[in-house]
Amino acid sequence: MSSAPTVSVITITLNDLDGLKRTVDSVRAQRYPGPVEHIVIDGGSGDDVVDYLRQIETGLGYWQSEPDAGRYDAMNQGIARASGDLLWFLHSRDRFSDPYSLAHVVQEIANRGPVSDLWGYGMENLIGPDGVSVGLQAPMPFDMRRFLMIQATIPHQASFFGSSLVRKIGGYDVEFDIAADQLFMLRAALVLEPITIERVVTDFDITGAGSARSVDDVFDDMRRIWDLVGCYPFNGRLTSRALLRCWERVVKAKSAVHPAVNAMKAWSVRALGTKFRRRIPCSEAPL
Repeated sequence: MSSAPTVSVITITLNDLDGLKRTVDSVRAQRYPGPVEHIVIDGGSGDDVVDYLRQIETGLGYWQSEPDAGRYDAMNQGIARASGDLLWFLHSRDRFSDPYSLAHVVQEIANRGPVSDLWGYGMENLIGPDGVSVGLQAPMPFDMRRFLMIQATIPHQASFFGSSLVRKIGGYDVEFDIAADQLFMLRAALVLEPITIERVVTDFDITGAGSARSVDDVFDDMRRIWDLVGCYPFNGRLTSRALLRCWERVVKAKSAVHPAVNAMKAWSVRALGTKFRRRIPCSEAPL
């Protein structure tokens, strides 16, 4: 349908030709009735990747292969090139779960208003190093407090962002290192509560850098995010930090008795969250 919104799928990649091919195949398999603009930002992987991108460039909206300043700089470059109404960041090695992921998401949100003003997420299938699913990541419904407490991590690869909303909140903070995606989504949530879709839409390869970080680093990043945005789950910095420290100890204790989970500590933080209750905005959270 010509009236279907344009979706810009932004894929960043570096030295991962096989993973890039899997992602590209996944995008090309989508049975979406509207335009899909696939943008590939490669960090300068060399001739093999360039040759591949040249072979498929007629099916790409844009591609480049040159050094960049890291993953979030690459994602911002993708944003700058995107012309779609809806942006979806699907990194190399990650895939849409089935050919109807895009169509289902757009159908679900189309009656909520202009898609360029909206954002949200679906469910994410977590794929381990052997290619087998190790579970789902899907905090439904969205809960601001539990998000801030790292008990309801939003699956970035299963998230979609309206282009107007992205312009309003700005791009990814390239100074914030690996957790810039969580900061980006918090800024989006402070503008508009996300739409949640109870359907698996993406397969996320958890062997990447973002899933191999220590529990300490994950919690330290969230404390930095609180201070940067000025939003605390319990409307007070000291109380919030004390309660987060307690939760951090619980996560570490659970990780210690589950060696398989301990091997993927950052993912375990997400997996140890429970079902989520009513969203409590920062302005409503009690002291």
